[in-house]
Amino acid sequence: MAEVDIIAPSGALGLVLGTIGPEGGPIVKDVKPGSQLLGKVQAGDKIVAIDDVNVQTSKHSHVIQLLRNNSTSDERKITILRESQSQTPERRSSISRRTLAGFVGAAKSPRSRSTEPGSHEPDESGHPTTKQEISCHNTIDDDGDVNDCTNQLSNGLHLDHIPTLPRFPVLETNDRNCWSEPSHTIFKIRGHNYLVDPKKIQSGPYLFTARGADLILTNDKSGPRTGIAEKYSSILAGHARSIPTFIINFIFDWGILVNYYEIPAMYVAFLRARYEGSNQDLPAMDALQPHERAIIRFLVGSDNHRNATLKLIPKCPEGPWAVRQLVNGKPALIGKRLPAQYNYYPAKDGKAECFEADLDTRETDRVGKKAISLCRKYMTTVTLDVGIVIEGTNTSELPEQMLGCVRIHRLDPKMSPTLLSL
Repeated sequence: MAEVDIIAPSGALGLVLGTIGPEGGPIVKDVKPGSQLLGKVQAGDKIVAIDDVNVQTSKHSHVIQLLRNNSTSDERKITILRESQSQTPERRSSISRRTLAGFVGAAKSPRSRSTEPGSHEPDESGHPTTKQEISCHNTIDDDGDVNDCTNQLSNGLHLDHIPTLPRFPVLETNDRNCWSEPSHTIFKIRGHNYLVDPKKIQSGPYLFTARGADLILTNDKSGPRTGIAEKYSSILAGHARSIPTFIINFIFDWGILVNYYEIPAMYVAFLRARYEGSNQDLPAMDALQPHERAIIRFLVGSDNHRNATLKLIPKCPEGPWAVRQLVNGKPALIGKRLPAQYNYYPAKDGKAECFEADLDTRETDRVGKKAISLCRKYMTTVTLDVGIVIEGTNTSELPEQMLGCVRIHRLDPKMSPTLLSL
């Protein structure tokens, strides 16, 4: 391996970058015809530094950002590692294909931003799959933006796993485009005597643990946006159904925002009894805590009951004043504000049980549309808490307790994958 310094001029560079393996490491996947670096940089070059900033363990998205930040500079130094020139032309031409093979297995962790291209790899049931769900390689194009992911499919690759949002903190993105689970203490919910004395109390610990989040763009070529747990085994980097999971899927004109929560064993038992006729012994409802009864009735109840009790508490702890004023923690019975679909998927072929709620924000009311429009406009500067609670409607279900919450940190759609057709 030889280390080479490349002096890049200002402006667009015409490079297609990828990331090597689960530990990161940017690589040049292709050099576009007409690139200013044609003949200087080649497919298979490993990028080790940008202007002497070490990027050997960084993802390609971070490298693209560094190059874009300095795009007006007269000179940018790109330090690369290149295979020895003594190799045969045939071997050099195969570098890109071999390094791409190293991607396989890279998205095995739900916190990984790496991807898993390959050719006809088996799906999770052990059967070969040829469908293309998304692509993952980003291009520095003429205006400095990241190309739509669909433009990267011409090489015939497909993905078995969608790159998921990493968990906060994320040094390489300056804590952008990631998720976390805030303290439950930020939420006020209905107390024991709320129906008589409407005072709210601080919530106890979350009942469902947050597992992660995905922001996935869509276009007119994308597949269905509902029933994603059944249609796309690649969500949450292929781990969505590794354990019993509650999926909340927010559908927008431009994409989907998906939150994932682990379903505790007790609630899984009630779901099995409701949908599969399981004979497993269940605890008596009167022996349960009020908030446990509320969640069970939501999970096994009718869609009308679910719509009447699924409550969203959105908060904006960071962002422009207009967004913080509108997204202020006021609870909303989300099923009454927009169309909702609920589906249960039993364990099958090594996949765990899943309960999914698809919430179509495209059909919300005027206030909801205004809030969504503002959040979309300022998405890259907004931190948003998506809190979920099942409303206690009688004394047997009070006090409430937060089901869970995912905090979304300053999402950048340019760093997000695009959902393709099935």
